[in-house]
Amino acid sequence: MSSKILDGVQTRRPDLDAFDEKIYHLYQVRDSINDMKQVEDIFWLRVNSSPLIKELQKIVNEWIEMHTQFLLKNTV
Repeated sequence: MSSKILDGVQTRRPDLDAFDEKIYHLYQVRDSINDMKQVEDIFWLRVNSSPLIKELQKIVNEWIEMHTQFLLKNTV
């Protein structure tokens, strides 16, 4: 039945250069997040952004892992 559903459907995968650019961009984003100040004093207010930074790092690492795992699974 699935052959009838997918009859005539073309799949298109990005080339390796597109993956390389995206992964490189994600590494740059991760580096810029690492360079952020965790504590910032704004006049009398102290802002602790370390929970936000940790969560952003986690999300970016998940995206890097997703892209690299997709390449690995489709290569093997």
